[in-house]
Amino acid sequence: MSSTVLSGIENREKGVNDSEGGEICLVIGGFTFARVAPAGCGKGQDQAGQAANSKAGNPAGYSLLVYSGAGLKSPVEEIGAAFQAQTGIKLTYTFGGAAQLNNQILLSKQGDVYLPGDTAELKPVQEKNLVAWEKNVVYHIPVLAVPKGNPAGIHKLADLGRPGVKVALGDSQATPLGKLADQLLKEHGLLDTVNKNVVVRTPTANELVVYLSTKQADAAVIWEENYQGAKDKLELLPLPELKDYVKTVPVAVLDCSQEKEPARQLAEFFTSPAAYQIWQKWGYKPVDR
Repeated sequence: MSSTVLSGIENREKGVNDSEGGEICLVIGGFTFARVAPAGCGKGQDQAGQAANSKAGNPAGYSLLVYSGAGLKSPVEEIGAAFQAQTGIKLTYTFGGAAQLNNQILLSKQGDVYLPGDTAELKPVQEKNLVAWEKNVVYHIPVLAVPKGNPAGIHKLADLGRPGVKVALGDSQATPLGKLADQLLKEHGLLDTVNKNVVVRTPTANELVVYLSTKQADAAVIWEENYQGAKDKLELLPLPELKDYVKTVPVAVLDCSQEKEPARQLAEFFTSPAAYQIWQKWGYKPVDR
């Protein structure tokens, strides 16, 4: 389905994280709790941290705070680990839904690099002049997924409105995936009907996969890459209507960053050939460069 989709285009969860070398940040209700204060605007590093970074080839003791959509966690952490190994620059991550991350950035005006799940999610930050640089990275491809064996017999979009079908969708106020699902259903005159069958609205795609895998839902619109780690429990169904809803993941350097040079270095690394190998391993399609 990937090639079919790409041929038609040319672009409240708790945040969990922690890659090796990063710090754990937890986003709950828009607030961040962490073991250490995150780096970014107005945030320094303690002497022990600076010494560690110096030994790793980072004499300036740089430390960057990266915000990322929760669904991007795996490739972002892996790419970040490669960047840390190459530069010695320490990375701290905060993962969550777009609405939560935007609120946190706007309220704290702290952080260095931001990867939301869709270019449209940068708008609230852009409107406050908090984006210093941006670039499109990979495509986010929506797909219709069902539990293995397709127990509800879903074959087309209209089937989501059949009596008794349990549908899981993203929260349209929190995630691009929820917004596009609502737009898709509304465009085809099915939103009100399908809403009667919705058993849950989640702030991230990862939670939708859980509902499908445990058969608490019969169908859900997820990102294609979410399927990669659940192939033994899920099936993808061809849905031509989704080809017009492909989204693009951007990377941005935040204007509030006090370390714009290394932040730009990291942002550009997310679009490097080495990074694209990792993106593709996790099921993402690179934007044409």
